[in-house]
Amino acid sequence: MLAVALLFGADLRATEVTPDSTALLTRVQVLTAPELAGRGAGTPGALAAADSVAAWFAAAGAAPGFGGGWFQDFTLSGGDHDGRDLAGLRARNVAAQLPGRGSLAGRWIIVGAHHDHLGRVAGAAAVSVPAAGDYYPGANDNASGVTVLVELARLLAATEAYAPAVAEPVDVAERRSVLLVSFAAEEVGLQGSAYFVNHPPVTLEQVDLMVNFDTVGQLRDERLHVSGLGTAAELTDLVTKANRDGLELSLAPGAWSGSDHMTFNSRGVAVLFLFSGGYPQYNRPTDTWQTLNLPGLVAVTAFSHNLLGAARSAPPGFVYQAVTVPQLNELTEGDLNRDTWFGSIPDFTQEIAGYALAQVFDGSPAAQAGLAAGDVVVRLGGREVTDLATFTTALRSHDPGDVVEVEILRDGRHLNFTVVLGDRSQR
Repeated sequence: MLAVALLFGADLRATEVTPDSTALLTRVQVLTAPELAGRGAGTPGALAAADSVAAWFAAAGAAPGFGGGWFQDFTLSGGDHDGRDLAGLRARNVAAQLPGRGSLAGRWIIVGAHHDHLGRVAGAAAVSVPAAGDYYPGANDNASGVTVLVELARLLAATEAYAPAVAEPVDVAERRSVLLVSFAAEEVGLQGSAYFVNHPPVTLEQVDLMVNFDTVGQLRDERLHVSGLGTAAELTDLVTKANRDGLELSLAPGAWSGSDHMTFNSRGVAVLFLFSGGYPQYNRPTDTWQTLNLPGLVAVTAFSHNLLGAARSAPPGFVYQAVTVPQLNELTEGDLNRDTWFGSIPDFTQEIAGYALAQVFDGSPAAQAGLAAGDVVVRLGGREVTDLATFTTALRSHDPGDVVEVEILRDGRHLNFTVVLGDRSQR
């Protein structure tokens, strides 16, 4: 009953069909409360988070997404970032659906975000409700994405006709169905979305597009990163025309960040990944609701509502296109971009495999993502990093503005960071 007790601090079902900033913030506060203890995979806090999401979906007016039920339970495997054994523990995806209309009703758009985070800080006092600093609240990662997901459920359920974000006339009576999914266990290897794509409530052949929200709560300079545009021909036009309120969009064809959209991308589904950029509180106990940019969260929600309205009523299409990354041994000097900037100085005193950081420049892409001196980069953009040379080649194989996943070693723990690469002119 923990989730229910936390849920009703505010009326989360507003009548107007515009983003409700109070509801957005209230949901983040619920998910980051000490009672949920950081929503670690396989913990009571993560299950309580799933209960809250289901209650919010119901209040939004959506229908259950799994054969009449809200939940998809599965069993975890492996361990977490602190080596905690997860094998046999239960986790729970949550889904809601909204029906389509006409000939497009049998086509689907999946909208997702993950509700789990890192749980308790290793070595913290073993009490039922941890103190501040003893757990990872995960306000931006990814309570921000979940609250946008739920608000979109409310907006889509309340809107009967969509003003399409395309120039051509579109019959809005023809529109795709929507499945909104809050994934569990993203932080421990995308286990929730991996289970979902292997046990989907609709066949993946019926899915035209997957849109993923992960870490969208610290919009800076109104810049929103949207990647995956190369996975279907229609996406660039839909994304740019949905931007009616003047966000600064940073667009990329691939979707290299290791979040839940990647499990769909690997199964031949077109994807879009929305991300507000790196931030210093990433994977730290200081990722609290007070650090979020609430007007920015409202702007992301409004943009996404426009985008989904247009995507639902777009003509049949969305043929998947693979956006591939060439192997390092296939790259030539002409393939490499020397302007791509990470923002660090290597530590040549460390005789270890990887790229050790002696210094991270203030304001650099690495610093904004939360990396620090002493970290050791072992993968960048899906490529193994064993030394300075492999790091440099992996970095230069990307362009400024690309969003990449960076795996590091920190104090013996493997952590993943999402970095928006910069341009050397920014130094």
